[in-house]
Amino acid sequence: MLPVIFAEQADNGTTRLIVGLRSNDLQNLLSVCRNCRTIMSIPEINVVVIEAPRLLINTLKKQNFIIYIEEDKLVKVNEEVQWNIQMIHADQVWSTYNSTYGDAAYGYYSYLHVAVVDTGIDYTHVELSGAVTYCIMSLNNGARFYKGTNLKYCKDYNGHGTHVAGIIAARLNGVGVVGVAPKVKLYAVRVLGADGSGYISDIARGIIEATNGPDGKAGTADDADVISMSLGGPGSSTLYNAIKYAYNYGVVLVAAAGNEGADYPDYPAAYSEVIAVGAIDSNGQVPDWSNRNPDLVAPGVDILSTYPGNYLAYMSGTSMACPHVSGVVALIQSLRLAAGKSKLTPSQTYNVLVYTAIDLGSPGYDLLYEYGLVDALEAVQYALTI
Repeated sequence: MLPVIFAEQADNGTTRLIVGLRSNDLQNLLSVCRNCRTIMSIPEINVVVIEAPRLLINTLKKQNFIIYIEEDKLVKVNEEVQWNIQMIHADQVWSTYNSTYGDAAYGYYSYLHVAVVDTGIDYTHVELSGAVTYCIMSLNNGARFYKGTNLKYCKDYNGHGTHVAGIIAARLNGVGVVGVAPKVKLYAVRVLGADGSGYISDIARGIIEATNGPDGKAGTADDADVISMSLGGPGSSTLYNAIKYAYNYGVVLVAAAGNEGADYPDYPAAYSEVIAVGAIDSNGQVPDWSNRNPDLVAPGVDILSTYPGNYLAYMSGTSMACPHVSGVVALIQSLRLAAGKSKLTPSQTYNVLVYTAIDLGSPGYDLLYEYGLVDALEAVQYALTI
């Protein structure tokens, strides 16, 4: 059943009403309600939708040609824990650890941040309300650069980055969808333009600026703890140097394996410092287009997530698989911090993820699934023991 919320009343004292008529007689209605505005009609069921002064409602109810009057209410979809979140057992992390660790079970810790290196994020989306706290923009070889808290510079004109952000962090707010770590804080790192492309130099700068954090100093509390990169292309010395910079400061790097059906991941996923993520569908099958030899797989086919303008949209790709793993890393680190432990290093995080992954395909390590499907609950449970 869909939950119902009351429509907002207009500032001028009117409200939106559905009027059921004995016959489709709009003229009779308007003769009684001269200050009403007709919004629409549904003649097949003798219904007219009007905006009317609230003071006239009782008068309208007395008219013989009116069968009923009811408020035209807004309806929203129920918030659902989608199949992809259930497949990786993220929802079981929330229910298992919420009573002990509170918001940390959902990815929140005061100085934990996931940087989404992408096309930007629609920070006004109802499902991402309050999620984005910092913006880094580097476009056109750095010709357009900004870093700070004015989030408009990281507005998403493509949709890709917003979709990725929702998979990580869509809020647990009672509507729409929910992300893997629904209370984690995000840094929006806009290095890809409206067409979804960007220069290697901009991506490298975005990685470094995310590592440095708002205070501009790597190795401090406000650094990005996870950098999620749903992008890929050729290798580059500049890109690799940026990856090593982040890795050496303890940032866990996660990237999409790529969508060409190739034997190996694209870069930066192909770098040993980066966790490469391939895609599977709801049946656990690897699609033909997902590049082989990733480190892990995660849901990446027909994923419902946030889209600019308060919309939800389905997208497919290793770009959708990558943020599932980024969200799991956020859960691991937030719960370790809440438990009084230090964050795992990038190599420790990798070892936890591959050790606890769900084996798919041929028994053991294989080229399609590598170590298997990321398992949020098993990864968190193991991470809290070491």
